[in-house]
Amino acid sequence: NYMFGNSRFLGSLEVEVPMEFRMNNLQFTDTVNNFLKDVGGSNNNTIKVENFKLLRVDIKAKNRFPLGISLSMSLYDSINHVIKSTITANGILNPAPVDLNGKANGLTETSTSIEFTQDFFSSISKSQKIIFQFTLNTTDSGSKDVKIYSDYTLDYSAALVVKPDINFK
Repeated sequence: NYMFGNSRFLGSLEVEVPMEFRMNNLQFTDTVNNFLKDVGGSNNNTIKVENFKLLRVDIKAKNRFPLGISLSMSLYDSINHVIKSTITANGILNPAPVDLNGKANGLTETSTSIEFTQDFFSSISKSQKIIFQFTLNTTDSGSKDVKIYSDYTLDYSAALVVKPDINFK
């Protein structure tokens, strides 16, 4: 048998790494430039958030991972070193239950809503940065060892709910 430049060799490998872990309020934080701010100034074609009475994201998830996630998003005035407004979404994803060996043996269904308030929108123009903070927890707030397997799944859906305040002139 010969190997040529157009020959292919395909393979697959699955390795089981014996690792158990637990987390209780492990936090990751990242600060980014405020991408919500209108950098180009006033533009008649932009969507103005003050024209909305309600802006909400509804999230539904079926989680088979023994890992849960919460998120907060803060508008930060980096000139005055002040957090202007924060939106917190506790329990975006709740961890799945585990058996005595640390393997997930079921699923957890989570429904949560993230509502963007007028206070949040009015603070966008006064903030140069956005701080994202992710908090991770394993099953039972990190009191049990968990294992991650390749057959775990996560099913989710997200819906944007808006109620515009339309003024025809």
